[in-house]
Amino acid sequence: DSNNTHSKKQANKAEACDSTTSTARRGNEIRLFFWMGITRHSGAAMSPNELQAFLHQNIPASAALGICVNESTPEQVVLCAPIARNCNHHHTVFGGSIALLATLCGWSLVHLRYPESGGRIVIQESSIRYLKPAVADLSAVCTPDDAAAWAACTQALAQRGKGRITLACRLYSKGVLAAEFEGKYVVFAKET
Repeated sequence: DSNNTHSKKQANKAEACDSTTSTARRGNEIRLFFWMGITRHSGAAMSPNELQAFLHQNIPASAALGICVNESTPEQVVLCAPIARNCNHHHTVFGGSIALLATLCGWSLVHLRYPESGGRIVIQESSIRYLKPAVADLSAVCTPDDAAAWAACTQALAQRGKGRITLACRLYSKGVLAAEFEGKYVVFAKET
């Protein structure tokens, strides 16, 4: 079916990760709350290299974990993390690294779609399902699937100075879906 074909294309694209370049818990749900108040970027489109440098400079954990950006458009963001820097004692990718990679992937998509916010984006709530062990480099893929939700977010941002958007992110290791993430992000109008 077409949904399965789309997932396979995302998995193949996500596998392009080059590892050399590179809370509270309730049941299986992890909730992350953090603020990324970044104002450095001017709002122009960002290449993968620019977004990667931006994340590494402003989110030191992204550099420490070797997170790289493979794709950065308002239509899709693909981030990757090498297993070498994110390995746990089971020789698979550590769950905390998976959560951080997914959170940054969604955050990056919001940032690319609302550059005028100057990075005033927070993750309000998130959950993640770990489906399979990630036995190799990990890639996260986030796309803006719900046009109506984006339109509502844009309208709220214009009218009230903040908008909310819920995003899904899929995480792949060796072409296998390892985890699914959902996060609710809040974007604020840039202070003048």
